[in-house]
Amino acid sequence: TFLPLLFTVLACSQPAAQSRKDAETLKKEIEALKAQQAEMQKSLVEVRQFLKGATGGRFGAPSPVNSSFDISGLPANGRATAPITLIEISDYHCPYCRRHVQQTQPRIYSELVNTGKVRHVFVHYPIAQLHPDAYRSHEAAACANDQGKFWDLHKKLFDAPLKTVEQLTAVAGDAGLDASAFRSCLESGKHAQEVQASVERIAKLNVDGTPMFLLGRSSGDSKVTVARVVEGAQPYEVFKTSIDEILAGK
Repeated sequence: TFLPLLFTVLACSQPAAQSRKDAETLKKEIEALKAQQAEMQKSLVEVRQFLKGATGGRFGAPSPVNSSFDISGLPANGRATAPITLIEISDYHCPYCRRHVQQTQPRIYSELVNTGKVRHVFVHYPIAQLHPDAYRSHEAAACANDQGKFWDLHKKLFDAPLKTVEQLTAVAGDAGLDASAFRSCLESGKHAQEVQASVERIAKLNVDGTPMFLLGRSSGDSKVTVARVVEGAQPYEVFKTSIDEILAGK
């Protein structure tokens, strides 16, 4: 009777011992997985912080769509009562911005701005990493705005990348500005902080490059509710389709 009893005890105790061993192994594996997960989470946080810094805060930023954009004080063309506002975020030294101004914007003006359907607003966004000399052109545009001649100089600034005070002053004179007052304004750096503030404002949005366009309905004299975003130098039809969709409530 002893041997059968011994076999019975061993048979019952062996699975129990194995079960305890399996539980200990599983616990160790779970702890290892938790440690790996914590390390991965730490790495993801570091990657997010790096990308946020490398993109000037743009990485992870919410889309501008459905947000309100304040256009008070910004250069604007077209009727204030236009149902749609087109906000152009641009860099005077950007070749794609130049393409838009020369190839697409004339039709936007003839068919949409001049007919009262769209108001055009310009936002300074020179990208120093790509066009280190562009800031001065944007300051020049702000100086022209002091004389009520922003749009007179604006288009000329896209003709070629102007870099020196002398080049900008000559073009400003051709645009009908008081060249002496313009030069004094530019050399004083009067609008340098204004341009920098505009860059910092746009850098907080999900803007990866220029040109970028925010399209939306006006919600008051200085507020635009963004409904569509158009990126890059797109053909006229892209703008027209986006505007039609906004007007149709889509």
